[in-house]
Amino acid sequence: MNRFSKFDMVVEAPALLKMWYNDLNAFHKRDLNKYVEALTELINMVGWPELVEVLTGYWDNERMVFRFGTMEITLIIEEIRDGINIVGIGLERRVRKQESILIPNKPTLEDIINWLGLRKDYVYWAEGSSISFRDLYVRFGNASFYANYNQEFKITFKEWDGIRPLVFTIALLGTMVFPQGPSLSINTRVIMLAHTLFHGHLNQGQVKYYPIAPVIMSDMYCALGRCKERHRYFQGCNLLLQWWILSHLAKGHGTQQLHTLDNDNSLKGLNDVLFWVDLKNRKTRGKWAQIFSELREGDIQWMFDRFISKDVIVRGHRQLVLPLPGIRGIRPYAPIRVLRQFERIQTTPPKAYY
Repeated sequence: MNRFSKFDMVVEAPALLKMWYNDLNAFHKRDLNKYVEALTELINMVGWPELVEVLTGYWDNERMVFRFGTMEITLIIEEIRDGINIVGIGLERRVRKQESILIPNKPTLEDIINWLGLRKDYVYWAEGSSISFRDLYVRFGNASFYANYNQEFKITFKEWDGIRPLVFTIALLGTMVFPQGPSLSINTRVIMLAHTLFHGHLNQGQVKYYPIAPVIMSDMYCALGRCKERHRYFQGCNLLLQWWILSHLAKGHGTQQLHTLDNDNSLKGLNDVLFWVDLKNRKTRGKWAQIFSELREGDIQWMFDRFISKDVIVRGHRQLVLPLPGIRGIRPYAPIRVLRQFERIQTTPPKAYY
């Protein structure tokens, strides 16, 4: 088992994040459903470190694919997008035109002050490249906290209450989707990303909107590569990675065609995945290694009816490999290498493209 490095990762949501979510009212949660969608389901998930550690051992960081047995498969943006989508929610967001790729730049201190309604004299805790989850929680985590820190805000209680879903999103993304480590520090680029989900991003005089899935993908790719090289912490969304591979392992009804897990919310369908293949009894590193080493194309559930195969988010018209910006850098993206999830013939681009 020396092939499979051990590293830390998100196993469950911080207790204070759960308390924060439970304190939000119905209007707050409606906003979260509208802009963040099913990512709030990560709060209810439990990570399986053994699975992710072994899975990482099969990652080919040059070609950006998992190589199992006699087959290969890779994460594609559309699977992540459809996995976090809630059917019937976010009509306004889908109607407004979305651009393909967002570069999550570091916001200025003035941006943070304006977006969070802070006074300049009290923004010392947000001056660096990272902020503390606890600093966010003590100021926004409960409806009663405004009174404790009202001298730090230049906005009224009503305005403060109105931005609590945005700040919760920063905390959720920073600790569960783009985690930096066990200290729960949050990269300030996450603030810019969360604000873009709610309000769009001003670009060349126009407000533009972007999907979050490409940024999530880029950081998962980066985390896989770094942990393959024995980095000590998985700085990507290992819970989504876990959900993704379990979904593909849960081959339903002996078919490689469409398989329904949950029509309303794919992340909620994780329990259905476990039911189909009884994977709860296969949680040792040795058993996961055996499963992955013996995988063949016929063992994989390639397509899901929740996946809109013709709705491609990112497509290169002239390039097979595209740069994918994330919170922690840029990774190459080559969905053409594995197209089985699009229900198309498998092709492998020439090595010169990498």
